[in-house]
Amino acid sequence: MLTKLSQLAKDNSSGGRKSLVAALTDLFVSADSDQAEQVSLMFGDIVMRVLGQLEDEARRALAKRVSSHASAPHDLMVTLAKDQIDVAQPVLEESPVLQAEDLADIATTSSMDHLKAIAGRETVEEIVTRVIVSRGDNQVLTKVANNAGASFSEETFLRLVDRSMAYPAIQEALINRTDLPSDAARMLVPFLSEELTDRVKELGADNTLVMVMAERAAEEVAARARRLSEAREQSDQLIKDVQNGKAKLDDAVRLFARSDRATELGILLAKVSHLPVAAVSKLVYSKSDKPLIIICKANGVSEDAFKNILTMRARHLGMSGLAVNDAIQRYKQFTDDAASRSLVAIRENAEKNMKKPSEPEKGSPKSEIAFAVHR
Repeated sequence: MLTKLSQLAKDNSSGGRKSLVAALTDLFVSADSDQAEQVSLMFGDIVMRVLGQLEDEARRALAKRVSSHASAPHDLMVTLAKDQIDVAQPVLEESPVLQAEDLADIATTSSMDHLKAIAGRETVEEIVTRVIVSRGDNQVLTKVANNAGASFSEETFLRLVDRSMAYPAIQEALINRTDLPSDAARMLVPFLSEELTDRVKELGADNTLVMVMAERAAEEVAARARRLSEAREQSDQLIKDVQNGKAKLDDAVRLFARSDRATELGILLAKVSHLPVAAVSKLVYSKSDKPLIIICKANGVSEDAFKNILTMRARHLGMSGLAVNDAIQRYKQFTDDAASRSLVAIRENAEKNMKKPSEPEKGSPKSEIAFAVHR
């Protein structure tokens, strides 16, 4: 074998160099464990000297044969890993000789194809994923995120989540990871599509994303409750201010009607009219608008403010534009004096009803109001 190698070494042609490397590779891959180190040194020394003279095909064949060899010369593996992608790919994907520092260095300057090959390794250390996430395109990031053997620092996970915002494929890969930190999960959840959210819900209860979604739901419920409580307090205060003359009735009517708060509107109108709250609240969406016309007109609600009430009713009752215009005309034509007399009658009937609880057949406050309106 040594004689053959010596003869091949004298041939400086492209074919001779190819044959020399092929023979050296045969010797290297067939060496037993006792000879592996010595043969590796000789193999690496000679091949590195002639590597630049090899054609693409010869370098591809060499890389493929030695890519997974644990005793392959380190310098040779690094050089092959930096070669064009069809040479480098098997080495980047499989070589156990390449260290994390080597891969991080290669990932810093090489092409997206090189990064994609590194992203698919059986294990990818944090120092390497940091560079990949910093430089990689969406396809590279999707591949490394799908790689269960890839490790990420918390900072790199956050960067990866940030990069995933506009690329659902990365998000899909991330929801399947069992090592996603809580901070990264909290950052990811709000951006998940309905489909991905449903898939997360199917994961185990101990999954970080599932727990984060549960926390988020609880926080939203609590926040909603706080908002409702604050809105209720503000509404109560506004109604009191109207009663005490510190706020205008029209302003309160507009606010409640435009924000679709029928309950608060009913309470407001009941308070200023000295009528039962339950009865007036039901009138806001009743089929007939006559009671509302009487109450609003008697309390000096302007036509403009009343239009806001009609608009709110139209949305809920499916009223046509013509019906709304008719109601506005009726409001204009109804006099203040007639409204005041009708309200007095309504109030008297409501008071009588409240004093006679043993006679329910005479009707609820609502029926008393209706009676007063129609009589």
